[in-house]
Amino acid sequence: MKQPDLILPSQHYGPRRKQAPEQRLMIAVLQDALDCVEKYRFATGKHGRQFFREARRWFLADEADWPYSFECICGVLDLDANAVRQRLRVVP
Repeated sequence: MKQPDLILPSQHYGPRRKQAPEQRLMIAVLQDALDCVEKYRFATGKHGRQFFREARRWFLADEADWPYSFECICGVLDLDANAVRQRLRVVP
């Protein structure tokens, strides 16, 4: 199975620079959601499918008013939210 070409936040930002704690938390939240999609995309168990659905729902949410929403995190980290969705193949 071919893995999508995706630049992770840690790759985008290179070696740790002085980032605000909030930015580091945003990167961790995004990384966790990416891990859930990758790990549980083809899960057959109840819990694995639930993790995938929740991560997918988070990626697809169109809200930007919550500081840790996908849209807000992409804005702060200067990532194109739609490009990330397409690469992950979680588009609706």
